Amino acid sequence: MTYLTLHRPARNLFRFYNPLFTRQIARTDADRYNWAPSVDVSETEDNFEVRAELPGVAKDDVHVSVKDNLLTLSGEKRQKEEDDSQNYRRVERRYGNFQRKFALPPEVETDDIKAEFSDGVLTLSIPKPEAAKPTEIPVTTVS
Repeated sequence: MTYLTLHRPARNLFRFYNPLFTRQIARTDADRYNWAPSVDVSETEDNFEVRAELPGVAKDDVHVSVKDNLLTLSGEKRQKEEDDSQNYRRVERRYGNFQRKFALPPEVETDDIKAEFSDGVLTLSIPKPEAAKPTEIPVTTVS
C-alpha cells in the first residue's frame, strides 16, 4: 500500500523584515504557531496599509495589538468538528494559532490605527507621522 505524505521543510529561525518599517523581527517560537498568514504592506502619502489574508478565520478570533511600537496580528483558525464518516486522504489547509509582528516607526499614533475585516482579509490603516510624510522642496533657478 502506498501512502501520500505532505513534505514540510524543517522550521528553523524565520525572519520577517519589511523595509517600510524600522526593524527586523525574529520568530523563534515556530512550534507555538502553526501557520502565518500572507501579508501585503503598502504605503500611500498619508498611511501605511497592512492587508493580511485570513481565509476561514472568524472576526472574533482575530486580535490586533500594539505595544512598544510593535504591531502584533494574532488569532486562531479553528477546524470544524470532523465527521467520522469522512476518511481524509490528505489535509493541506492550515489550522491553529497564528501570529505576525511588525515594528512601527516610533512616532506613529497608535490610537489612530484603524482595522477592518471583510471577506477574510484584515486591513489595517496606520497613519504616517508628520515626520515620515514626504515634503515638497521647491526648486529655484539661479540666474
